[in-house]
Amino acid sequence: MTAEIVYEHPLNTKIRTYLRVEHLFTQLSALSNTEGEALQLSFFSTLFSLLDMLDRTDIKPDLLKDLERCESQLVQWSRHPAVSDHKLQPLLQRALRYQTELIRCGKLAMPLKEDKFLAPLRQRFALPGGCCFFDVPQLQYWLKLPTSEQQQQISDWLAQLALTEQTLAFVLNFIRQRGEFTELQAENGFYQQNAEQYELLRIKYSQACCSFPTVSGNRYRYAIRFMQLSEQDGRSACSNDIRFQLACC
Repeated sequence: MTAEIVYEHPLNTKIRTYLRVEHLFTQLSALSNTEGEALQLSFFSTLFSLLDMLDRTDIKPDLLKDLERCESQLVQWSRHPAVSDHKLQPLLQRALRYQTELIRCGKLAMPLKEDKFLAPLRQRFALPGGCCFFDVPQLQYWLKLPTSEQQQQISDWLAQLALTEQTLAFVLNFIRQRGEFTELQAENGFYQQNAEQYELLRIKYSQACCSFPTVSGNRYRYAIRFMQLSEQDGRSACSNDIRFQLACC
């Protein structure tokens, strides 16, 4: 069976940041249970990239606003007779709990940014070749600790990020569920449409079409161009019609 690929493209800065943070969380999760020096160094590099992202862009106000929208939408749905209340109530309770905990927690990931072990490493990792052991002997020592001790410390660090990760996953899932996939055709590999204040495009296409989508756009209008890999130019535009599915969220 031919695999399907879902490509997502943000139409505003907020969603672009959300997706980048989500991507780093996914990488962090994959690296958190690995063994071996190279993979563990990748874990620290990803962790510090995430902290840098949370430093540059404070997503907490946006998360709170989106949680309020989720709450409002869930309350509205609960009044509809065809909607099962027992399915909505857990979602509504989660939205309310995340709002309460976000308000209480202060600045996101602050305990990790102030961690006496992590903070000096983060500064060195920001430099090319900065994680050489003569610069950070404490890291070399940590890498030689028993695996059980390393895993416990990693679990403690990730616990400091759990609220951010869970809230972001909840909000993004809610946003993704706003759009349903519709069958469309890109004539000569090209499709464009008005954005109508959408925030996220989700493009589902078959790997068998041997192409991939590129998107340009904003909150007013977007264009999708399917491309294919080219040895000479790196990539080139497709000239054939391509069937795909699109969800506007």
